[in-house]
Order: sequence, then structure tokens, then C-alpha cells
Amino acid sequence: MAWNSPLLMALLLPFALVREPEVRVLVEEAAALRVSPAEGRLVLQASNGRSLGAVAGGLTLRVEGNEIAGLPAGPISELWISPEPPNDSLWLQQRRYRGRLLVRLEKGRLQAINRLGIESYLPSVVGAEMPPQWPLEALRVQSVAARSYALRQLRPEAPYDLKATVSSQVYRGLETETDSTRQAVNSTRSLVLTYANRVIDAVFHSSSGGYTENSGEVWPRQLPYLKSVADYDQGSPVFRWTKPLDELSLLNSFREIGGVNSIQPLQTTSTGRLTKVLVRGPEGELRLGAGELRARLGLRSTFVKFEQAPPAPAPLEALGDWLGLPPAPRLLAIGRGYGHGVGMSQWGAYGMAQQGQEFSHILRHYYSGTRLEPYSVADWPNSPPAP
Repeated sequence: MAWNSPLLMALLLPFALVREPEVRVLVEEAAALRVSPAEGRLVLQASNGRSLGAVAGGLTLRVEGNEIAGLPAGPISELWISPEPPNDSLWLQQRRYRGRLLVRLEKGRLQAINRLGIESYLPSVVGAEMPPQWPLEALRVQSVAARSYALRQLRPEAPYDLKATVSSQVYRGLETETDSTRQAVNSTRSLVLTYANRVIDAVFHSSSGGYTENSGEVWPRQLPYLKSVADYDQGSPVFRWTKPLDELSLLNSFREIGGVNSIQPLQTTSTGRLTKVLVRGPEGELRLGAGELRARLGLRSTFVKFEQAPPAPAPLEALGDWLGLPPAPRLLAIGRGYGHGVGMSQWGAYGMAQQGQEFSHILRHYYSGTRLEPYSVADWPNSPPAP
């Protein structure tokens, strides 16, 4: 069934009118925060709902003992800040956000947590995670994956559900909203991916390098919908890449063994990604997981092998310092893809959209055996976890 068919639109219309679930996103953590109205005034409330009035100008909040200072009414332990209706946004530091803010103390610093409806949150995520000029079907894929991922992260017992960084999914407020990302979100409103009637953990990454990965070969648990599939990311600028590693950088990364002479695979996944390696250096050897290797060397992915770099010509090596040339590499990291390789590949979604594939088909390709269906607000945030 085509996405824009009258029958499908009629089926989804009731869900488009339902109030959506809310998400709580940690957007800033600092010793001081500046909050200003986009228009009109800021409405202030204590955590118990007591009104603290409204201010027309901005506020500079800071830590004072165990309280938040910088308010007309005096210090307070927690503070809600909302844009005065009918305005729907406010400024925090250098970014503008929809919804309202909870400011709280955590270990001597101020945390700003943005609370808003998920459908208002997603246009920014889609624009931050994917170029907004990409085909609409790819943006729709990202919308559904990001919505599913966010709803899976709801944690009522915690102070927030998501971070605004790659540790969750990137969110930059109105800065990364565009007409195309709003269209992608609105045209997939309420749609999530489910498996066995439960929302899935719809993880995604930039580019797999040809094949996505089985979740159980990268992480502790194999999920039935996160299986290795062929990718369509050949147009990715990081489909193949090379990173030279010079002697000084290798020494800085592996001081405990005096640098690196060689890096050998001990264990790989079925697609060829490293999982364990042996690093040999002048002063010993080290066995470690591929994730730690990637972090130490700043690699784009663990889909990588290492080769000895060819020696530089003697005259050029002698003149290198005098000419200001970079140091000659000792090893070459030759890799493919960017990210953990599990779930949806963003460059693969782009490639499939370029081929004319609809967003629903692309999602089914990357998330095996899943269904596309509207969420029910009654299920959140108390829905049981996905299998």
C-alpha cells in the first residue's frame, strides 16, 4: 500500500489527532545557564507547581550552595521555565528550543532538561542526524527510527530520558529543523517499529561499509530484528577510508607498552569487524576489545585492518621536520564504514531512497521482521521493554 493512499491516510487520521507522548532531553549541563524568551515572557514555576511569576527579560541561573540562584523570587531547588502562551519556544544559551525546561542541580552543576511532545522533538533530530536535503523517503526512515528509539528510552524513574548527543541521538532544537524534516515527521506521525507487539530498539549508524552487523556479535545480546543484511551505502564518503598512524600518536595511545609495532586480529564478526585484537609494542603486548581500540586510535569503525606503512624516501624523511611535513606513518588503518554497524545505515537508507524505494520497505530491510504501526499514548511510558 502506498504511503499517500487514501485508505492508509484514513486509518492514521485518528492517531494524528491524539496527544503525543512527551520526552525529556538533557540539553545542557553547566555551572551557569542563560535562558531568554523568544517572544513575550518566561513563566516560572517551582517543582511543586507554585507560581513564581513571569519575567520579560532573560535569566542567568547559577549554583549557590544547594540551590539555583539568579531568580527574582530568590534561590530554589528546582525550577520549571515555560514560554508564555501562545509562544512555543525559548532560548537556552545559544540555541532555541520548543517546549519547557526543568532546571535542576546535579553534583554541583545545573542540568537543563527540555520536556516536549515527541512529534515536536523529532524534526530537530532528523535534521541533526541526516542532511535535510536528502530524499524525503530517507528522512521518513530516519523519522520512524528516531521516534521508535526515543520511545524505547522513556525512563519515568530517571530525571531524563535522552541526551542531546550521539550517546542517544543528536538534538539541537530549532537550529536543525527545516521544512523537509517537519514534512518527514508529520507524514509519518505516530508510526513506530514493533516486534512481537513491542517497540524495538531502533538503533542506527552512518555507514556499514557493505554489510550491517548482527547485534549479538557487537553487543552482549542478539535481538531478532537486528540481523546482518546487505547495505546500500556505496555512495558514502566513508564507505572505504584510510587513516595513517604515526609513531608519536601510537605512543600516546599505548604508553603502557611503549607504542605499537603491530595490531593483529584475535576475533572478528561474521562480516569481518574486529572484536578482539592483540597489540604488540616495544615494551610488551596488550589484548583488548575492538571498541577500546577504536576509541584509543580515533577510528571511524571496527571494520578495519592494519598494515605496515611503506617507508618514506630517505631525502624526504630527512627534510620532513624542516619543511613542516607531518610525521611519516608507522601503520595504516584501512577501514570501511562509520559507526557500530548495527541496525539502519543512514547512507544505506539514502542509497535505497535514490533507487525509488519507499520508507516502509527500507525500514523492513534494516529491521528484520518488524511491523510499522501507530503508537498508542496509553502504552507510554509504561510499555514493557522490547524482547
